[in-house]
Amino acid sequence: MDGNLTHWQFGDLLKKYRMKQGATQRQLADLSTVSVRAIRDLEAGRASRPRRDTVRLIAEGLRLSGRELTTFEAAAMRSRGGVEIDFVPDLAAVPPPAALDVLVGRDAEVSSLLALLGEGGSRLVAVTGLPGVGKTRLVVEVAGRLHDSGAARVLWDAATAQAPGGAAGRLRLLVHSALAVAEDGEGWEALATLIGDREAVLVLDGHDPAWPDPDRALALAHRCRRLRLLRTTRGSHPIPGERVVALAPLAHGHAVRLLGRLAGHGATGTTGAAPTALTEVAARLDGLPGALEAAASWLVVYRPDELLDLVRADPLGVVADRLPDLRDALRRALSGVDGAAVGALAAARGDWSVADAARLTGIAPVACARLVRHLLLLGLVRPVGDDRFRVLALAGALTASVLPVGLPLDAARDS
Repeated sequence: MDGNLTHWQFGDLLKKYRMKQGATQRQLADLSTVSVRAIRDLEAGRASRPRRDTVRLIAEGLRLSGRELTTFEAAAMRSRGGVEIDFVPDLAAVPPPAALDVLVGRDAEVSSLLALLGEGGSRLVAVTGLPGVGKTRLVVEVAGRLHDSGAARVLWDAATAQAPGGAAGRLRLLVHSALAVAEDGEGWEALATLIGDREAVLVLDGHDPAWPDPDRALALAHRCRRLRLLRTTRGSHPIPGERVVALAPLAHGHAVRLLGRLAGHGATGTTGAAPTALTEVAARLDGLPGALEAAASWLVVYRPDELLDLVRADPLGVVADRLPDLRDALRRALSGVDGAAVGALAAARGDWSVADAARLTGIAPVACARLVRHLLLLGLVRPVGDDRFRVLALAGALTASVLPVGLPLDAARDS
């Protein structure tokens, strides 16, 4: 349908679509079960605020779909004084943000997410993990590939972004009005109309774990049957039916590679023992990309061996400027689990299996498996091979600093 129709008055558009179908007002009334008087008044402009049910019945009677249905519903919403948005053909004016660097060590994760969001995959996906693990950078890569391939239109909304002008700003305001708990039916209707039956991926990056409202998100997925919802979150508040992907830190080899690349931009004394020192720094910072970037920023004033001494003494302090939320995020995660068990696992030499964990903690095997899975979702534990795991060094350092032997973390903090 001609894009110029996106701003037609509802009554004029109704008449145009009816005549295109070759139907009289009486015939449309019979097909839609809407009274002929109501149709006549709408077309004449005497009734200018059609109810949603009326619009739906007329659209079904006219057998509207695709772009015609989207345009028709948008005109109805505007006539009711609803949320004003410029309907962008195929949403081409709101692309995802462009990546500013090369993504290191995430090929498997990118492929997995693309497959998960593809045909026959999951329509609700959440990527979880600690601050600095690289959730946003991973999702930027996935969204960019989807956008560049034309496989789906990507609608991007980041919690940290200021609402700009133009289509992107209006889209952000619309998403927030549609998916918040507050009763804003017009906003929800506007977003559902905008997406329609298009292939689309709505990305919600960095919002509070309890947002969006699960009921509204599910309703949107049911209404827009070709929409996928992808979000990043630090919490564990899944939407019913959502596939949760726990993003682990970089594998050690990739972490060393990334830190070496970052260190090459201003490191002092990068010969001799420098590679060994940086390798240990990468390990002590658990391969968290954000932590590695924070550590590398110190290399303009410290040699690698001096940086290593700092990391050994206070790893969380070294990264605090760049990752101010990491310490609190670790504390919150640890406060909700058995601190003594985490302490025992952190103190273990090397990696361990679930069976090993049950022996180390004294927890029954099934309950221990449940604990390990929970720690993985919180980001406190990382997989290091087939059925092998390890507590993050940063979590272990925090646990050791606040946890007397034999006490849960909460009790230790209160003592």
